[in-house]
Amino acid sequence: MRLDEPSAPFRVVEGQPAAACPPVSLTGLLVAPLVIETPATRSRLLGVRLRPAGALALFGLPQQELTGAAVDLHDVIGGGETRRLTERLAAAGSDEARLRLVQRWIVDRLGDGPRTDPSVAYAVAEIERTGGTTPIAGLIDRVGASPKRFATAFEHQVGVKPKLFSRIVRFRRLAAALPGTEESLSQTALAYGYYDHSHMNADFREFAGVSPRSFLAATPFPESSSLTD
Repeated sequence: MRLDEPSAPFRVVEGQPAAACPPVSLTGLLVAPLVIETPATRSRLLGVRLRPAGALALFGLPQQELTGAAVDLHDVIGGGETRRLTERLAAAGSDEARLRLVQRWIVDRLGDGPRTDPSVAYAVAEIERTGGTTPIAGLIDRVGASPKRFATAFEHQVGVKPKLFSRIVRFRRLAAALPGTEESLSQTALAYGYYDHSHMNADFREFAGVSPRSFLAATPFPESSSLTD
C-alpha cells in the first residue's frame, strides 16, 4: 500500500504483464522474480507479509489463484472497506500506529474466514522448521493422507505444491543468511541443503533472477520498520 500521494505509479516491468500497480494490492506467493519500476521521488509504503494460507483465512481466496500474481485489494474486499482502511492508515500518526492498526484489522477479519486443514498447517510448520529439507513423503505418512489429496489441499492453502514450497523456503532461508556469513558460497550451499554451488546458483537464478554474488552486491531496501510479534 502507498501511503503518500503518488507522483507517478509503480509499474511492473518484468515477471508479469507490464502494468501500473494498484495503490493497494494483494500479492500471492512469488515463484519467479518480479521487477517493479518506482518513481524517482521518495515513496512511503506499508506492507504486510502473510503466513501461508493467510489469503485463504482472511479473504476466502484459494492461494493458487494468487500465486505469482498481484490483484487490487478493491476487487477482493470491495471499495468501501479498502477506502476506510487506507484512510485510517494515512491518518495514523506513526509507523508503529499503522502497523498496530493493520494487526487489529487482520485479527478482526480472521473470525469470518474459512477453516484451514490442520495437516497442511503441520506440514508447513515442519518444512519451515527444517529449512525446506524435510522429505515430503515422510510428511505425508505422518499426516495420514493420500499423496494426491495432500498435494491438492496444500496447493489450495499455500499456493504451490509441497516440493516447490520446500525449495522456496530453503532459498529464502539461505538468502536471509547469506549477507552475514563468512563461509564460501560452496560451504554455504552445503550447509543449507544444496548439493553443491551450481545447485544453489540454479535456485538463485530461478527465484531471484540473479547469481548469489549479484544478490550480495545489491542494495537492500532502506529505512524500513517492521512488526513481527
